[in-house]
Amino acid sequence: MKLPRIKIIDRYIISQVTSTFLGIVALLTILLIVETMFELTEILINKKAPIISVIQLLFYRLPAFLAVTFPVALLGSSELAIAQMSTNNEIAAMRTGGISFRRIMLPFLIAGILVSILSFVTNDYIVPGTNHTSQNIIREIVLKKGPPNIKRNVFFRDAENRYFYINRLDEQNMIMREIMIYEMTRERFPRVITAAEGRWVVDTWQLKYGTIYNYDSEGKITYEMSFQDMDIEVKEDLQDFFKNQRTPQEMSSKELRQQIQILKDAGVDTNNFEVDYHVKYSFPVSGLIFALIGVPLGIQMKRSTKATGLIISIILVFLYYVIYSLCRAMGRGGMIDPFVSSWIPNVIFLALGIVLVVRVEKA
Repeated sequence: MKLPRIKIIDRYIISQVTSTFLGIVALLTILLIVETMFELTEILINKKAPIISVIQLLFYRLPAFLAVTFPVALLGSSELAIAQMSTNNEIAAMRTGGISFRRIMLPFLIAGILVSILSFVTNDYIVPGTNHTSQNIIREIVLKKGPPNIKRNVFFRDAENRYFYINRLDEQNMIMREIMIYEMTRERFPRVITAAEGRWVVDTWQLKYGTIYNYDSEGKITYEMSFQDMDIEVKEDLQDFFKNQRTPQEMSSKELRQQIQILKDAGVDTNNFEVDYHVKYSFPVSGLIFALIGVPLGIQMKRSTKATGLIISIILVFLYYVIYSLCRAMGRGGMIDPFVSSWIPNVIFLALGIVLVVRVEKA
């Protein structure tokens, strides 16, 4: 009769984790909404944006908020759930009954795997579209009241099946620098136009100091011509054109991988985009790792207080994001391989989780 008893214990643990997890997700999401409201104050006041647009903006940002809160919420819920069970001597009773600590951890790890999958699906299939919609709401507001909201490291696509890429932007003078335009043709490699700088004038891109490249099916240059001035007409409404711009946060992993390959074929440095691509996979896994850390931390909370445990959790989350930001910057700067820079935080905290589990097992 041991197996049915264990199944009951698994259901009990998962129910405890789930209820706390949902509560923490709701709390963190509300905090992010409030923070975003403060950020949108300028848009509300200076751009005189209608309230309905701000409400829509917050609604479309909700999936991105949820994807961020899932791993953190799992750390807190795992820690609180097992701490409560430890305080009630339920963990001691399980271990006395012959259930090992690793077996007790199993439902927590299953929850971590499920949350990681949920985080990835949300971040890769829902967030890009909702992020794009929310950014377009901002772009519409800006376009109505000022110049186009052009940003660096973004892609545009026009009705002629041309892709525009801007590496740097002089926002003060609205001069775009290190521009690349590639036209999709029937050939394997696109026709590429590069330019040192350019401006947007009415419905035309005015490019300066550039080169036109054509490639054969093997990627070898078959035609090359330099120019000092070149105009490219965009047969689209200004607002529609700039609504098509996409940042890596507005792309799925598949779309971003395709853009990276095209840029690589054109000889462009893709470190920025490769880091963002690998983060789309590494960040969701942090939920599983946080569960691995939260369980042994929760056991330790019995010896102190819940407040102490929560403070430790907050510190750990803070350290994770500090390491994550540092490694991301180093990966984008070419100091570390993009793949390695994206996974270093997870490797460090995985090692920490294993150490904590081993210590609890020996206690």
